[in-house]
Amino acid sequence: MLHFAVVTAGLLGAGTSGATTWPTVALPPYVKSFAVGEQIIANGLPMRVQGFVAQGVDVPKVAEWFKASLGQPLVESSFRNQLILGRAEGGFYVSVQLEALGADPQQGSKGLVAISDMASLNRDRERDQAAHHQWLARWPAGTQTLSRMTSQDNGATTLHVALRNGHSTSLNRDALVDLMQQDGLALEREVAPDRRSAAAAAGMPADGTAYFFKGQGKSAMATMARDGDGQTTIVLNITKAIADYRPAP
Repeated sequence: MLHFAVVTAGLLGAGTSGATTWPTVALPPYVKSFAVGEQIIANGLPMRVQGFVAQGVDVPKVAEWFKASLGQPLVESSFRNQLILGRAEGGFYVSVQLEALGADPQQGSKGLVAISDMASLNRDRERDQAAHHQWLARWPAGTQTLSRMTSQDNGATTLHVALRNGHSTSLNRDALVDLMQQDGLALEREVAPDRRSAAAAAGMPADGTAYFFKGQGKSAMATMARDGDGQTTIVLNITKAIADYRPAP
């Protein structure tokens, strides 16, 4: 059976786009930026995302700045209350998502700049899917993936995955603890909310339980609960330190 160093390395995108030179996107001088993640991998697609806020500058003005900065050809579209600009740049796709800060357009605007490595997605798709299928096979039969994302930030790589199956919580708990133990993560504590107190269970299903694991250079936290359809949902976060961490250029 494959363990953390092999399977989770694939799940966490180890080596993906490591030698790739990412394009950079300039931001307007009047915005305040914030980091969303040095690198995120959502369903196999490597991305770098940066957010920003432009106080007192409306969406049309910010959009005009990006149109001039990004150049042509440029795709412009809208979705609900958002304006989206995008263009291909080599094997990457650059997108800018803009929306108003509040009901008053003059209050300002906010946005996200995302750079997606489309070439890497196409190149690494089969490897990524194979690694995930091997890892998923270690769960009870019929387990399905609801969502999967990895991110790299502050010297650590984090895998976030949501799973669902029709088995009991006790069977899933045993599978979770066994899988984590094989990957070098020991169960430290198990926390169930006080069913007599709604406050104690705030933000957590009434029958949900949280599990905390610890290993050398890595940790994990999982929540598990039964839903109204008799299915068990598991949300798992695994964080692993990057030994040779260097800030992304």
